[in-house]
Amino acid sequence: MPAWITQKDLELPINYRSAAQRTAERGFHTTFVHRASDDFYEVLGVKKDASAPEIKKAYYQLAKKYHPDANKDPGAKDKFLKIQEAYDTLSDASKRQSYDQYGSADPMEGMGGGPGAGFSGFGGMDDILSQMFGGAFSGRGGHGHGFTSQGEDIEASITLSFMEAVNGVQKTITITPVVHCEPCGGQGAKKGAKRKTCRTCRGTGQAMFKMGGFHVQQPCPECSGEGSSISSKDKCSACQGRGRVRERKTVPIDIPAGCDSGMRVKISDMGDVPADGHGPAGDLYVKVRVLPSKTFRRKGSDIYYDLQVPLTTAILGGTLRVPTVDGDVEVNIKPGVQPGDELRLRTKGVRKVNSTGRGDQYLNLNVKLPTELTSKQRELVEQLDAELTGKPRSDPAKESTESTESTDGSEQGTKEKDGFFSRIKKDFENFKKHDDK
Repeated sequence: MPAWITQKDLELPINYRSAAQRTAERGFHTTFVHRASDDFYEVLGVKKDASAPEIKKAYYQLAKKYHPDANKDPGAKDKFLKIQEAYDTLSDASKRQSYDQYGSADPMEGMGGGPGAGFSGFGGMDDILSQMFGGAFSGRGGHGHGFTSQGEDIEASITLSFMEAVNGVQKTITITPVVHCEPCGGQGAKKGAKRKTCRTCRGTGQAMFKMGGFHVQQPCPECSGEGSSISSKDKCSACQGRGRVRERKTVPIDIPAGCDSGMRVKISDMGDVPADGHGPAGDLYVKVRVLPSKTFRRKGSDIYYDLQVPLTTAILGGTLRVPTVDGDVEVNIKPGVQPGDELRLRTKGVRKVNSTGRGDQYLNLNVKLPTELTSKQRELVEQLDAELTGKPRSDPAKESTESTESTDGSEQGTKEKDGFFSRIKKDFENFKKHDDK
């Protein structure tokens, strides 16, 4: 089974200052802030019944569009802050419920709370911008500074046969993730070469810019967050100074029993390493495609099979051999089954993923009628038809003889009647044996 682990927490940059520290250094105090009259749903352009993924998607699109670094329009900054405020409220289930009920994320604000009510500051701005720009604002930085960032996830696909998906199987797939360059250890420089400290950020890899009276960190644009640079002659020839290369890897993957088309198997830490800085690699997601079976049909964990039942077995009952995903089994067929009847074989279906339970197998009964009959078989069927429907037989001469013989006496007539049914049963059993052959 693939290893399922929680995402590692990102480390804070060594020059990180909390919101309270930045507030104290600027020398201002929090005051009562009135919530903007803008409807948060309208700000994000979503309906009031929008799902969490819809809200998140709308936020990311708008935030990238109006971020002050990307949009130099004078009103972009205020628009961005409104978008951020709306997302902070609607992305939190409890705040959203309070907002829908009271018109504010903080019920005390709607009731005229005192100084500081409803003010949350911008202590989480770094984390928010980190989500938008791939960790750049969470201290994502250059080599040797201890900053971390998360690598990108990658996807692959695999095709399985029907029985491989049912029983589970170990496969191998080939991927080409981004990895650290081995010759230079991800540094981008030749052995023995020295990196020059960036004059803009003075080696920190971080730059500061103002936004709405607040100072926000981002990777230095001069050195791309590296904190240092390499001269052209000192760059690693294997990675051209980037410190990252793509490497072809063959990865084993355990497909759990019961896997179905559309499912994804996660393999942790097998994705791309961070493009800059140091940190955990992303994850590998393998999408499964299962080929159809020529014998069975599958719906979830249940299996369906069309069982052909001979006419005589449908009438008299009997035992038939039926294939399942675990092998053939004997199934008892009761007398008088009808076309379209369904039988259920409990726990003969597919194992449920990450569970000990199993589905069932359903047998759809199709009564198989003979296409050709011998004269004797036809006579037997006509006799059965006459007995079941009460219709006279098609041969008047034989019917007249039987009628005359049956009037010779009540005792004899009874014996003839008993003999007829016994003969019908015996002949049908012989017919069944012949049909089975």
